[in-house]
Amino acid sequence: MKTTYALSAVILFCSVLTADPVVVSGGPENDYESWIARLHDNRLMLVFCRNPDWESGDLYVTFSNDSGSTWDSAIAIIEDTLNQSTLSFVQMPDDTIRLWYASNEIDDYQIYTAFSADGVSWTEQGPIDLGWQAWQRHFDPTVILEPDGSLTMSYRGPDGGYIAHCPAGGTWDTMRTYVAPLAYRPRVMKHSNGTYLYAYHRRTGSSYEYDVFVRTSIDRVNWSDSVRLTVNRNSHDPFPNETPDSAYLVYYAKAEYPAYNLYRRRSFDAVNWEAEEQITASSNNNTQPHFFCESDDIYLAWAYAVYFPDDHDVYFERSPYLGIAEKNEYIKQNGAMALDVYPNPCTDVLTVCINTKSTLPTQTLYDVQGRVLHTSIIPSSRYVYDTSWLPNGTYFLEVNSDDDFLIKRFTVVR
Repeated sequence: MKTTYALSAVILFCSVLTADPVVVSGGPENDYESWIARLHDNRLMLVFCRNPDWESGDLYVTFSNDSGSTWDSAIAIIEDTLNQSTLSFVQMPDDTIRLWYASNEIDDYQIYTAFSADGVSWTEQGPIDLGWQAWQRHFDPTVILEPDGSLTMSYRGPDGGYIAHCPAGGTWDTMRTYVAPLAYRPRVMKHSNGTYLYAYHRRTGSSYEYDVFVRTSIDRVNWSDSVRLTVNRNSHDPFPNETPDSAYLVYYAKAEYPAYNLYRRRSFDAVNWEAEEQITASSNNNTQPHFFCESDDIYLAWAYAVYFPDDHDVYFERSPYLGIAEKNEYIKQNGAMALDVYPNPCTDVLTVCINTKSTLPTQTLYDVQGRVLHTSIIPSSRYVYDTSWLPNGTYFLEVNSDDDFLIKRFTVVR
């Protein structure tokens, strides 16, 4: 007799870990804003800003060959006379690593770029043209690589948050597309369902009173109304990304006595957000989170204030993400059944192929929150499942057959 498990029963969310974080860059230096990613050769690469007086920052790089347990000595990669800060990098399909950062070497802050084959030796290419004059301040870039090889950048302009796009092998557009008035630290991500999420903080009260907001778009031009994630009026530095079970996850720093600590919120539709979860608990400031998800783990880097404001270290922690228990083929009991679905992503139809000895297999469709959307008897070993009635998003098809059942994840994108 097969034991039946409800999909909703395996939807969990990770709680804060108590393990000590790894110190990526320690010592008396003021090491602050960082960006972490997995390279194609399986190393972790982290770039951060070392800024002794908040006016003369340089960029450093360090690598880990053991998924973050230990880190190499930091190496300076971008050094100049004034301030280099607010950075992001992407490894391109040809393995070239592209770096973007803010610099005030020429007039006011502009966004500069450099490239490298190994992450150690860099060729600087100066400021990029985003349609602004050199004296019009624009900085704080976040760049993501699109599936088609193009690039999308969020950044802070003179009066708020903007976005730009660069076709594969082309140049950045100069349309100065406005996304969010008065936005600081704008960070963009693209969900696997094709939706962009734009996270930022802006002032909501008097001086130093800020809250975190998000907006969404499917075309980078038309953006939804803002959704407010915090109401404490002292939250900063949001960073969004997608989880292994296709949720939106936003980390941010929140000030509550006696210090800033890291918090996060999760949503499956970018509108309805789960309760806030505290990630760090320290009497010293924890700010500037940056993370990515890989398999079922979260790789998180942030700035820890050893002695505020002149001595920060970069901290790192790898922690499990407990969303939907497994990723693609969730449960397989005795191996007597095979299941495949395609194309994935799909639009209006999904082809389902099943190999089973059962005479009356059944199927159940769930959304990402474990709610049952449809149940029926499977008509044949290969059939077309109508998905035209489903909104864009991620779903799970469970097939039950005697003592076996399998669950496959698929995404609807139009």
